[in-house]
Amino acid sequence: MHHWTFRPLTPEDLPWLDRCRNAPAHPFTALSPVSLVTWAETYGLTVAGDEDFFVVHSRYDKGYYAPVGNPEKCAAFMEEVRAAGNPVRFNYVTEPDARLLAAGGGKMFFRADLSEYVISSAVLEGKPGSGVSESFRRKCRAFSRNFEGYRVTPVSAEHMERLRAVAEKYLDAQEHMPADQAVLEAELERFAALKLRGILLTMPDGREAFILGYENTPEMFTMTMTRHDPTLPPETTTVCIHEFAALLNGKYPLINVEEDMGMDGLRRAKMLLSPMDLLKVYEVIL
Repeated sequence: MHHWTFRPLTPEDLPWLDRCRNAPAHPFTALSPVSLVTWAETYGLTVAGDEDFFVVHSRYDKGYYAPVGNPEKCAAFMEEVRAAGNPVRFNYVTEPDARLLAAGGGKMFFRADLSEYVISSAVLEGKPGSGVSESFRRKCRAFSRNFEGYRVTPVSAEHMERLRAVAEKYLDAQEHMPADQAVLEAELERFAALKLRGILLTMPDGREAFILGYENTPEMFTMTMTRHDPTLPPETTTVCIHEFAALLNGKYPLINVEEDMGMDGLRRAKMLLSPMDLLKVYEVIL
């Protein structure tokens, strides 16, 4: 029996994770390599595997994420887990993978609290007939009137200091440290290596806002972090989402606007964006 050695997951592992994952075969995934490496410290993620296979363990979730890569090695890992004889939990599993994992006698459970609502890119672009909510349109129109002439600039590595300055102002205005602050710092530190994209909004008076994101699969883009000068109105976030979707110009049919992880505030905000589907997440216990 093979005994895998787990070690901390780091951003340097991203090319390996990307190489093992077959995104075209699994177009609607619950977790992406970028999400794994940026949330690794928060969730206590460790990884084991070799050149064409990996499996991740989460200290926070007290279990594994589904093995990825070479089917024979994934099956061998599952056999090893079953042979140990103790209940084992697999988290953030898509429905097809959950059924495969449970085929040997395990139990699968739908996790509505962890599932993600996803939105049509046409809605966020505000295309006619797309079903965009009037609230979304109204916020964008009001912002355009109040900040006429604001500029939208695609983010590149040369903008990192400006983004950090915006993030620091935002942080200083909060009563508590945002839960995703460590993830934002990782994204800014390794913007190019993580293959992130983003836009910077600059107001006529010099105040700024930004939003970042990454390709999850060829069908879905994930928008992750939004920060703005704290003196700008709350609808700044809505405008960042709209302008980023416009920049993507329909390349991705689906957009996951932040990973809400079931958090009430983010989930309610997503519902106002007329979501078109639910990225269902399952838990499997063997």
